[in-house]
Amino acid sequence: MVMGFFKRISTKLLGMDETQPAFDQVNAIADMFSHLNFDIETDDLKELVKLLKKKHLVDSIVVTKRNGSVIASTNGEGMKEAITGTALFNYISSEIPKSQSVLIKSKDDWYMIFPFKERIYIVRAGSNLTTIELKALAREVEDFIERKKEIF
Repeated sequence: MVMGFFKRISTKLLGMDETQPAFDQVNAIADMFSHLNFDIETDDLKELVKLLKKKHLVDSIVVTKRNGSVIASTNGEGMKEAITGTALFNYISSEIPKSQSVLIKSKDDWYMIFPFKERIYIVRAGSNLTTIELKALAREVEDFIERKKEIF
């Protein structure tokens, strides 16, 4: 009885009606997401990586072979990051054999290194990405490379 009294008072004071969904908020969120469509159809791997950088809200993406050679990069420091990232991942993999990814927090951002199929992906971002997000990013690149197999 006391709970019912407080619920009626709070409903009148706050104007809350829990019997209907918040359609205004749902519509606002749907409208916001409708503007975030990314057309990643391109014939250029460098362009694709730049589009994925925007889509996944990261600062940089470097795609390398296992030996450290750069396949694609979103910034001019691709070679330096590729060598450092692959060496770091190879060292950690030798010490901890079942490593799936390496996450390093620096002062301003996260440095994420992970293998996917035959390549190593090095991603820098303001916040860390989950393994699922990292794999989604890598899968989009791998799908592109598979479609353009004669180039790679």
